[in-house]
Amino acid sequence: MNQTQKNLLIYDGNCGFCAGLAERIQKNSVKPIEILSFHTVSETELRNIHNQLTIDRCQGEVQWIQEGNRYPGFFAVRILLWNVKYIRYFVWILYLPPIPFLGMFVMYVLKKIRIQLS
Repeated sequence: MNQTQKNLLIYDGNCGFCAGLAERIQKNSVKPIEILSFHTVSETELRNIHNQLTIDRCQGEVQWIQEGNRYPGFFAVRILLWNVKYIRYFVWILYLPPIPFLGMFVMYVLKKIRIQLS
């Protein structure tokens, strides 16, 4: 595993909804983050970022890399939001027992309709 210390959000850059959210998150982050569209890198470059990253995984879910750890989908959003101004004070709600299941469902639905939201 590449133990990179940067905070990196990997998202679908061809989705206007995803790109807009990624830019707003980057703008409102407490600590600097990098955003990267998986369409702009090769499979090898993804593996250099983290050994579990593949094009297929990135197509399926947003990926958050923090301190060498990979967080996919809802779990990426949950970790990432600790770094966003104002929202960070309410992120603890995402850790309450039923919320992860609802969050994973919401992320699944967003994945299916994200192009229509653009």
